[in-house]
Amino acid sequence: MAEKNLPIKFFEKRQKDEQDTEGGGGKLPEWVLKGEALSAKSRVLQSYLSKLSDKIKTKSASNNFLPTVFKARLSDDAIAKSHRGDLSKIFNVHNKLNVIGFTGENDILVKVDEENDLRLIEQNFKKAEEDFQSITIQKGISSISELVDFDPILEIVNEEERIFKVKLINFQNYELDQIARLSFELFCNEQNIKTKPGGYSFDQNIYRVEIPSLDSLNSLKDFEGLFSVEDMPIYDLIQDEFSIEETVDFKVPEENKSYPLVGVLDTGIEKIPQLEPWIESKNHTNIPSEYVHKGHGTFVSGVLIYGDELQGENYIGLNGCKVFEAIVFPDLDKTSIREDELIINIEDAIKRNSEIKIWNLSLGSSSEASLLEFSDFGKALDDIQSKYNVLIIKSVGNCRNFEKRKPRGRIARGADSIRSLVVGSITHEKSENDLDAKNNPSPFTRIGPGPAYLNKPDVVHYGGNAGLHAGRTTINGVKSFGIDGKVKKLSGTSFATPRVTGLAAGLNHALNETFNSSLIKALIIHSSKHPDEMKMEISDKIRMTGFGKPAGIDDILFNEPNEITLILQDTLEKNSYINILDFPYPQSMVDEEGYYYGEITVTLVTDPILEAKQQGLEYCQSNIDVFLGTYNEKVDRDTSKALIKNPIGTDKGNKNLLSDALYSKRVINDLENSFQKERVLLSYGKKYQPVKKWVINLDELRDSNRENFLKAPKQWYLKLNGVYRDFIESQYERNQQVPSQDFCLIITIKDTKKHTDIYSEVSQLLDSYQFLHSNVRLRDSIKVNLNN
Repeated sequence: MAEKNLPIKFFEKRQKDEQDTEGGGGKLPEWVLKGEALSAKSRVLQSYLSKLSDKIKTKSASNNFLPTVFKARLSDDAIAKSHRGDLSKIFNVHNKLNVIGFTGENDILVKVDEENDLRLIEQNFKKAEEDFQSITIQKGISSISELVDFDPILEIVNEEERIFKVKLINFQNYELDQIARLSFELFCNEQNIKTKPGGYSFDQNIYRVEIPSLDSLNSLKDFEGLFSVEDMPIYDLIQDEFSIEETVDFKVPEENKSYPLVGVLDTGIEKIPQLEPWIESKNHTNIPSEYVHKGHGTFVSGVLIYGDELQGENYIGLNGCKVFEAIVFPDLDKTSIREDELIINIEDAIKRNSEIKIWNLSLGSSSEASLLEFSDFGKALDDIQSKYNVLIIKSVGNCRNFEKRKPRGRIARGADSIRSLVVGSITHEKSENDLDAKNNPSPFTRIGPGPAYLNKPDVVHYGGNAGLHAGRTTINGVKSFGIDGKVKKLSGTSFATPRVTGLAAGLNHALNETFNSSLIKALIIHSSKHPDEMKMEISDKIRMTGFGKPAGIDDILFNEPNEITLILQDTLEKNSYINILDFPYPQSMVDEEGYYYGEITVTLVTDPILEAKQQGLEYCQSNIDVFLGTYNEKVDRDTSKALIKNPIGTDKGNKNLLSDALYSKRVINDLENSFQKERVLLSYGKKYQPVKKWVINLDELRDSNRENFLKAPKQWYLKLNGVYRDFIESQYERNQQVPSQDFCLIITIKDTKKHTDIYSEVSQLLDSYQFLHSNVRLRDSIKVNLNN
């Protein structure tokens, strides 16, 4: 077997690879109304608007200057982003952003500040009755099924609860939001309701509210600017442990040697002999000492530092890791903690120690994330990571449905964090009473999808097994330490997570590069594979275990001669895209029959624009589409023609090889196929997914597609195109800014026949095509270990 000692590479796009987005034409969609049908729809919608006039007058007369809010319900045909701009132009009058949010599956929130604005909106609707209507009027009015009143969202589970999370409508206007907050605080003061800011720094319009009685809750519902009321979530830990008679050799840090460092956001870390040498002398706590019990955090840290040794495996290849103790969670036998308090504690710990870039968070909610709304906990974690330039590795959460023989629950609140690397659990072994076979999803691990079909968890690692015997739950856990220093066993996603955290810290420490959380995430996801034993369709694998279990540090950072890994990090602005028409696919990878062959892995991690304020399913406001494929030849294009901006393009024979429609369904559906653990073929469609991955084998194309798109000679292209939602486009345009998104794209090309030195050939092609490229820079200690 060839040595794996060739470093992965960065490459940069060339100036000519950045092209301008060209406009499109085309017919109106079939659902767009015309003539009398359009006029009739307009009159129905106008009748609702006319009723708002009296309401606005009454509010103004009583010195209530908060806008009036209603919902425009979209027809199912018009939900696509490409139609949203026409709708917005009808409502965004006087250069105001009146389309202020998205709720449920298809409801647009619209505000009206004053009567003059309402008149202009009504005039836009009346244009449908003119002889000639613009496309904007036709599409905008046709896209609305009805206009309805907005009523505050009430999600009160416990009628005995007295502490609530209250959100005010965010009017997307500084002055109006300030007026709403002042009015709300005055209203609550008059009703003897206690309020304080909720600690959600991404939105000042969220409050923690304590009410004296149910009567007060009913009066709260009458506040004009109320968006929602819900129970303030309480967070918990599930921890069943048992001791085993086993010892492990102590590790101590070597003098004058640098180690990775992880911040452990947990219950604390006991200074037992095995861990004390690795605990930083400085620590952080938000919890009074009388409410501290360090059991959970000690077990998590033991997995982080001794995970490989305790299991007798080389999962990560991490030779030691320092840990920073951040006590953010109390002893639940003595007190409780609510969501807003936990968020404040986490942000305080990271803010004071933001030089630590990798943080482990094996804590979470027992409540399931919504399918229609991203959780405030997840949004807060995203906001914290963005502000302090850190990466949080987060557990997906546990559920006990297996005890009732129910299907696994979906991901927990907080595990829908887009920027976090979210970890689920697979089984390390199977004992007599365990429910699941080795290398399959653990019985207790929560599964996807998240809201907006978000793929979470991202990856998995070993967190234990569980089962039932004589009507009782049995635990087959992974090993770590209790606060007494004895080796114990526990099961949970909490203990799969630190393995991935250790990997992230090890990679960050090995790379002598500026910290980039997207790069660390992308490297881990890119290396991940589903175990051989996991016999299920790819959609089920992704839903239950994300992109699989990551490889170790050396396997991630180095290639063999028959493969090469290329990394492209860049920023994609609106109105431009990257189109590399000289992608360096090795020309030697053509088989005896004249067809290109090989295995290609493509992973994209974006840092998307997020809008946390009442955008519902559209929290993620930007997306990048990736195309990698072949074409016959470059063609000159006539830029004097309308809509043509780029002088060079491809012929009509170009084909994106990442399309699942090209591949043999018979081969893909064969669960015994040797490539089934590697293959990732998903149709992401128009979904805004911040993480995308494809793993393809060109031999699996249908015969006709091989003939059309893989028969040499061919040229290869790589294209990345950014997409933005109408809300964020309107917001940036109003502020005279151009939206953009950072991304990290990793591509590995592998010669499955191992005939040639692909690494050298592609490196030479990069030079030939005049790409700037370089090996990843590694710390000297990593180079020394490799040489040894």
